[in-house]
Amino acid sequence: MKKIGIEKINLYGCSLFMPQAELARARGKDPEQVVNDYLINTRSLNPPYEDTVTMGANAARNLLTEEEKNQIGLLIVGTEGSVDFGKPISTNIHRALGLPPNVRNFETKHACYSGVAGLDTAISWIASGLNRGKKALLIATDFSRQHFHKDHEFVLGGVAAAVLISEEPKIIEYEIERNGYWTTDIYDTFRPTARQEAGNNEVSLYSYMDALEGAYKHYQESVGPDLNFDNDFAYNMYHMPFPGMAFQAHRVLCNLARPRKKSEIRESFNQKVLPSLRYASRVGSTYGASNFIGLCGLLKSIEQAGPEERIGFFAYGSGAIGEFYSARICPGAKQRIEDLKIDEALDQRREVSFEEYELIEKIRENAVEQPEFEPDLTLLDDWYARHYAGQKYLVLKSVRDYYREYIWS
Repeated sequence: MKKIGIEKINLYGCSLFMPQAELARARGKDPEQVVNDYLINTRSLNPPYEDTVTMGANAARNLLTEEEKNQIGLLIVGTEGSVDFGKPISTNIHRALGLPPNVRNFETKHACYSGVAGLDTAISWIASGLNRGKKALLIATDFSRQHFHKDHEFVLGGVAAAVLISEEPKIIEYEIERNGYWTTDIYDTFRPTARQEAGNNEVSLYSYMDALEGAYKHYQESVGPDLNFDNDFAYNMYHMPFPGMAFQAHRVLCNLARPRKKSEIRESFNQKVLPSLRYASRVGSTYGASNFIGLCGLLKSIEQAGPEERIGFFAYGSGAIGEFYSARICPGAKQRIEDLKIDEALDQRREVSFEEYELIEKIRENAVEQPEFEPDLTLLDDWYARHYAGQKYLVLKSVRDYYREYIWS
């Protein structure tokens, strides 16, 4: 059987951030409680000249050499924040990255499952042999809509992940025959328009847990009766609509394996799950990129991965679907993540004040679906000139009669 997995990976955590405690104070909430409940310290934010296209391209911009670009045969972009209801943003990103013309490309949508839906497709394409030696580039890119004065304003954020999937895994190797799925039709959270996100937080929580239990039991069926939750997984990673959700998820699987005290669950969580929250706690909601953000956080945080240690992954998408799958860590994976300098990149973000946060969100919201729009590059004390100019980030130059023009800064 072919080895298939992640050869390269990179994250883009936007260029701005809002401290969670400051947002809580401005909304009259207890800052300590808000941070502890959601396990989010800061949330990422985009200036008006960034969107899901620019985020995805900026995650991938330094991922591929010119030679590797010619090895791409499939480009999949997962998002629930596309800028067009017909034209896929995979075409915008294909052009921006300078990929060759003979590349199959498309966009996937299934709420926060979009990234793993694309991952499964890429793995199947390679496993079938239809790739003919080519590699797949998967990008998951999303950011939240405006939710002023609502409780879920504290679980917002944005991030993009770019992942190179190939027969030469260097980060993790997927166990392609070990998968479990669970699905249902439910309105837990959804986006009925380009501007609106709607739903019920309580319904979403129960749907998530049902999907987790159902997908894991289906995974058990594919693996067999000898599966041991405590011993078989060195680490567990869960979809994180907010990082605090990971503890609730781990408690479900711990008790499903065997009932235990909360203190024992907490100990297991701290060892097996907490390291994966490293970057999610800095960017906020991670949408379809969640499993990839968690993977980078895990590999960065642990002292050293043992040979072929197994990670159990759970992906979830509202609407709804859950998938439980697994992979083994490749030798040298930790150093490859170290070399990405993700912490340093997040440190370069500009902190915004509460007033700047509201201003940016209002501008961005008002620009949605407008036939004409030209972002103001002088906003935030000329942040574009100080951070973007000459640094080769993809940015939105303008919208003219709905045609979007992107340029490299």
